[in-house]
Amino acid sequence: MKNVSQKGGIALEISKSMTKEERIRIAAEKVFSLYGYEKATLDEIIALADVGKGTVYKYFGNKEKLFYKLIEDKNEPFVEALKAAVADKSSLEEKLLAYFRVMVDFYSENAPLWQIIFFEMLSGGNGCIVQYVDGQPVVRSRYSSNVIPENVKELTIRYHMLLMSEINILKNIMQDGMEQGILKQGNLEISCKYLFFGVAMSLFSPYKPIKERMSTDEVANIIVDRFLHGEQVK
Repeated sequence: MKNVSQKGGIALEISKSMTKEERIRIAAEKVFSLYGYEKATLDEIIALADVGKGTVYKYFGNKEKLFYKLIEDKNEPFVEALKAAVADKSSLEEKLLAYFRVMVDFYSENAPLWQIIFFEMLSGGNGCIVQYVDGQPVVRSRYSSNVIPENVKELTIRYHMLLMSEINILKNIMQDGMEQGILKQGNLEISCKYLFFGVAMSLFSPYKPIKERMSTDEVANIIVDRFLHGEQVK
């Protein structure tokens, strides 16, 4: 049997043969992916998972904790996959290709959830920016008159650090390239984030997904070729 929930004319289905925890995870991913974080409700997730509200609180707590757990459980194996992909590669180009093959697949598959992190959790819509002071991330207000609640600061830092676990692997690759004299010397932080976020935004495109038009290898090859060699015909 399948439980079907209807919202906004869109039908969602989850098999009732799964455990309650599995159903909650799948329901949460579908609801968050469809409606974003702010518009998603626990009631919709509960209805789709066909469990009681107490069951959700037992396994995950509130909506905030449920979303973070969902993201964290996806991010941990993703980061490990990135590390493993580049570990046995020797050249800069091989490492970059390996990194972006994994990133392209993951971000294409999880684009709706990762867009929530980028645009709802870290976009600055809540008036926050993350800056580093003595090597530590600090959340500050974009506006001098805005007082940021401590729970918002904590949440912003958590999602910032989650993304940094992905970015730092690319940063290490690029640092090696600079130290070897393959990449130009410069601001490593800016260069790395420019590349990472540029790729991420292209994978979030509202038009036909890149992976529906090209293979993972084709996309990774374009990213690395343009980064290393530019667009100019030699």
